[in-house]
Amino acid sequence: MTVLHEEVASMAAFGADAFSSEEAMEFLKKLAEVAPELRAAALERLFGSLEDQPELVGRDVLPDQVVAAAAIVAAASVGGDQFGERLRRLAADDPTLDARLPKLVKGLARAALDALAPVADGWRQERPKDTDAVAASQTIAALSQVLAHGGSVLDDLDLIWDEAIDFGIDGDVPKGTPPGIEQLAGLMRVHNSVMGGGLFFALEVNEPFRIRHAVEALHYFGLTAAADLLEDTLRRSLKGEDSDSWPTDDHFDGLIDGDVLETAFRAKVIEVPADFGRA
Repeated sequence: MTVLHEEVASMAAFGADAFSSEEAMEFLKKLAEVAPELRAAALERLFGSLEDQPELVGRDVLPDQVVAAAAIVAAASVGGDQFGERLRRLAADDPTLDARLPKLVKGLARAALDALAPVADGWRQERPKDTDAVAASQTIAALSQVLAHGGSVLDDLDLIWDEAIDFGIDGDVPKGTPPGIEQLAGLMRVHNSVMGGGLFFALEVNEPFRIRHAVEALHYFGLTAAADLLEDTLRRSLKGEDSDSWPTDDHFDGLIDGDVLETAFRAKVIEVPADFGRA
């Protein structure tokens, strides 16, 4: 069994931060023992093993370890400054916790996101009762948003895209932001929440007005079917209908899967460049 799969004795988890449990700290220490240039490969093996054998979660790999691993990748990704700063402080206090990646390897952010989604609910449920549930959910949402666009080679439209993601994470768009970027920011906040935990999770961590903004943005980008589905989901939620009656995550993913959203964004920039601050 590799260092990343070594069974860790059960310890009490605490806090809403990605690195705020003893399991997460133990994971950092073990990864820090791996040579920096080999850490990305070690994480790739971890994420790959969870994809091939999801039953490892809870047996050989704990949800806290998966979240910590995903946060390490996010720290090296575009928009992951909050996770990078947290790791930097931990390493400054205790060098044995310095598990930072020297660089991001292509495909690692996607693998981390895929590994994060199945454990997100379990990780939140394992927080102690005195933990801020909203803060815990926001940690998962922020991780999902960063990883969803991590590791790209940037062009000027990528920079606009990343700026919108950052605004979405913050939950606030500065005054004077071009309207197209504002629309994209509102959409990315909700879209990446769905990617991180499904429709139920997205409606749990985003207020109704944010969901309505995302619906408006989907219409703006010409993704009418996805807009109608999200609006219907919000309506059912506000009526108190059981989530089993809602549209499925797969249905929503099928409407904006892959490059659909980015393609719609790039097409809109060509159509109305002024909406994105381009002459």
